[in-house]
Amino acid sequence: MELPRVSVITPVYNGEKYIQETIESVLNAVTDVPLEYIVINDGSTDRTLELISRYSSKIQVLNFENQGESASVNVGLAAARGAYVVVVSADDPILDGSLFDKAVRILDKNPTVVAVYPDWQVINEMGEVERKITVEDFSLAALVGKNKTLPGPGTFFRRESAVAIGGRRSKWKFVGDYDFWLRLSALGDFQRIPEFLAQWREHSSSTSVSQKNLHMANERIQVVEEFLQDSDLPPAIQNMALSNAYYLSARLAYFDKAINGRKLMLQSLRKGRRFPSEGHPVIILYLLLYPLSRYISLIIPRSLAKKTLKP
Repeated sequence: MELPRVSVITPVYNGEKYIQETIESVLNAVTDVPLEYIVINDGSTDRTLELISRYSSKIQVLNFENQGESASVNVGLAAARGAYVVVVSADDPILDGSLFDKAVRILDKNPTVVAVYPDWQVINEMGEVERKITVEDFSLAALVGKNKTLPGPGTFFRRESAVAIGGRRSKWKFVGDYDFWLRLSALGDFQRIPEFLAQWREHSSSTSVSQKNLHMANERIQVVEEFLQDSDLPPAIQNMALSNAYYLSARLAYFDKAINGRKLMLQSLRKGRRFPSEGHPVIILYLLLYPLSRYISLIIPRSLAKKTLKP
């Protein structure tokens, strides 16, 4: 029996609304790459297990008590047999099967590349395209210095590399992905595929949409500080990383009054000794003038805030 080249892993918790669409998109993907599909039910209390069990002859279904997304991904990694892995979220259907062929080709030809990521599009709850995201080419200045999670939906990585760093870490609630990519970057390069080959669904229950709070702000700083403790990156990148981490956390004060945005903004300036590279002038002013800016914010349209304060 031919071994799969790629293991597709989907962790799912209460995903009855979209999980069938996502499974069908993987099973119907047009590709020459041998695949295996592993779906981990993370203790769902809705009809998720019933729905995914209908595909048990075509996919591997693993059922566990609720343990969180990172732990579920690690369960999938332990069960995976493919040399390469792609984690497909339960609500993000595959867009283009050619992604499998293109990603595998790059990884096969470039042994120093540990991850491959495409550009992607944002869809709404109805599956309609809202906007397209052109991602930066890989560099440590972008991934670490700018705090940018370059790998997004449709990212492929080497299974052995993921296992070598211990997979995902369950300690993080909001920055598990970013922590994983930071640690993986220590093992090799990433490469971008400059084509729109994946998609991410934005809806009201999306973590990055619904939970902009103090916990998220703290994790954004902690994950960068922890990574830099054992890093030999140039001081300029380290300073940029810390400056942006504090700034990106500070701007969440717009959504959660428990966050001391002014204090974090001042720390950002001290860490970087300059304005943060990812800083937006309006938001920096808002934070530095807080609490006076609470009144100024009444004239800042919510649409501008949504545009400038995206995670």
